[in-house]
Amino acid sequence: MNLLSLFSIGFVLGLTGAMAPGPLLTVTISESTRKGGIIGPLVVLGHGILEFALLCVIVFGLGNLLNNRVIFSVIAFFGGIILVYMGSMTIKDLKHYSLDGTTRSEGRGMHPVAAGIIVSLSNPYWFIWWITIGMGYVMFARGLGFQGVIAFFTGHILSDLAWYSFVSYGIQFGGRYMSIRALKSILLFCSIFLIFFGIFFIIKGYGFIR
Repeated sequence: MNLLSLFSIGFVLGLTGAMAPGPLLTVTISESTRKGGIIGPLVVLGHGILEFALLCVIVFGLGNLLNNRVIFSVIAFFGGIILVYMGSMTIKDLKHYSLDGTTRSEGRGMHPVAAGIIVSLSNPYWFIWWITIGMGYVMFARGLGFQGVIAFFTGHILSDLAWYSFVSYGIQFGGRYMSIRALKSILLFCSIFLIFFGIFFIIKGYGFIR
């Protein structure tokens, strides 16, 4: 993989996770209706601060773990299974996909940056994603050095910024850009991408174990 590939993978993987309904999306939608489009970027800022801290822990605190061939294989293999499962379930649930932000209220009333941190930290899926899928790609990225890690993380966080800004400003401007059919099409594409790279991870992990 080169730097552009890592950036692109980080972007698409991040976009798939960002688009999936969850507490962070709910907070963005509910707060944008009251405070406007700036909520999206501010929520992502808080989310990004937390993710950068976790990235540093993975790269510097778990350095020996990332260089262990057996651990790499296990994380790659099971991370790939999780990717395939996520992509498949997202496709299965597309017919129920909605941008309704009225069902839950985590983070409501907080400063949006704080909400981005606290809501992400309270979401078990976020942590599981990083110690499986995220760590797996960080392992690949480390092969290109510090630049590889930055390329992957930059693509990942920019996808969050693009999506949540789109949602929050779309709400501010009256939903003119929020076609649910278009959003489902994008999510379908990202889910197929997720399954493809899940299979790639499974093959890589199994190849190292043999």
